[in-house]
Amino acid sequence: MSHPLKIKEFRAYWIGQIISLSGTWMQQIAQSWLVYVLTKSAFYLGLISFLASFPALLFTLFGGVIADRYPRRNILIVTQCLSCLPAVILGILIHLNVINIWHIAAASFILGVATAFDMPARQAFITEIVSHEMITTAVAMQSISFNIARIAGPVFAGFIVTHLSFYMCFYLNALSFIPLILILLSIKPDFPLSASENSSFRKSLKEGFRFLLKNEQILYTICAVGIFTLFGLSFMTILPIIAGEVLNVGAKGFGIIVSSIGAGSLLAGILIALKKDIKEKLNHIFRASLLFPVAIFGIAFFNEFYITISFAFIIGFALVNFFIVSNSFIQHQTEQRLRGRIMSFFAFVFLGFTPIGNLLAGILVDRFGVKPVLELYSLICLAGGIIFLKILPVTRTKIS
Repeated sequence: MSHPLKIKEFRAYWIGQIISLSGTWMQQIAQSWLVYVLTKSAFYLGLISFLASFPALLFTLFGGVIADRYPRRNILIVTQCLSCLPAVILGILIHLNVINIWHIAAASFILGVATAFDMPARQAFITEIVSHEMITTAVAMQSISFNIARIAGPVFAGFIVTHLSFYMCFYLNALSFIPLILILLSIKPDFPLSASENSSFRKSLKEGFRFLLKNEQILYTICAVGIFTLFGLSFMTILPIIAGEVLNVGAKGFGIIVSSIGAGSLLAGILIALKKDIKEKLNHIFRASLLFPVAIFGIAFFNEFYITISFAFIIGFALVNFFIVSNSFIQHQTEQRLRGRIMSFFAFVFLGFTPIGNLLAGILVDRFGVKPVLELYSLICLAGGIIFLKILPVTRTKIS
C-alpha cells in the first residue's frame, strides 16, 4: 500500500498545514498568556475558550451539510481567509496598546465560527486526495502535522513573548495562513456529487442522523469522544494557572509544558501511522483510556515542573491515541457521500463540548482550586474509559 505523502497534493497540503498550524499555536499560547496577564483569572481563561468553541454548537452540523454539498477545497479557502482576520485585528490592537479582554473575546468568537465550518470540511477533504485504504494513515499524518506545530508554536511563542512582544505572535500567525491558501488554490480534487446534494438542509441532516443511529459503534465512539472532550481537553484551559501560580515558571515554562504535550502527541501519531490494520489501531484506545486519567491525577498530586513535563508528554500521547483512532474509525465506517455530515457530528461533540468543559473548568478552579478539579476530572475520564472499553471488543468483532 502506498503512503499518502507520496501523493503530491496531500504532501503539499500536509506541509501547508504544518506552517499554518504552527502560527495558530503560536497565537493560542500568546493569547492564553495575555488573558492571564490581563485578568489573573481562571474564569476569563475559560470564558475565552468558551467563546472560541461555542460557535461549534451553533454551526458545525450545518457545516457538515455544506461540506457534503459544495467543494470542500473552496470551503477551506474561505475559512482560512476568515481565520486570518482575528489575528491581524488583535495584532494591531496589541501593537497600539489598546487591547482589552473583550477584544479577545470577540475575535475568539469570529475564529470559532470559521472553525465550525472548517473542521467538517477539513476532515472530509482528505478523502478527495487519498484512496480509501489510506484514510487512517492520512488522518494520523494530519495529527502528526498538528503536533509538529504544537511543539514548534509554543516554543516560538514563549521566546517571542519573553524577548520581543505579544503582537509579533499574532502578525506571524496571520502570515502563516498564506502558504496553505496558495496550496489549496493549486489542488484540483475531483468533487464527488452527493446523492442528497439537492435535498433541503433538514432532509440532509436527518439522513445523517439516521445513518448515525443505525451504526451503534460510531454512536458509542462519538459518545466516548464527548466524555474525553468535556473533562479531558479542558485541562488545556487551566494550564496557564498551573504554570503561573502552581509551578511559578512563567510564559517560557508554560510553552515548554504545551510543547511536551505536543511531543507526546507527535509520538502517538507516528506509532499509529505505522500500524496498517484498523483493528491494531483500536488497541491504542485501550492505552489512552487508562494513561490519560493517570497522568492528569499525577499533575494534581506532584507540584514539580519536570514531573509535570513528563505527565504532559503522557497526556499528549494518550489524547492523540484516542482521538486519531476514533476519528479514523468513524471515517473508515462511513460512506463518502455522508462523510461530511458524520464528521460534523464528531466535530460537534469535539468542538461543541469544548466550550462547556472550558467554562466549567474555569469556574470550578476559581471556586475550588486546581488540584481538586484535576482529581475529579481524572476519575470521570477513568470511568468513561472503562465504559468505552466494554464496547471495544464488540467494535473489534464487527470490524472483523
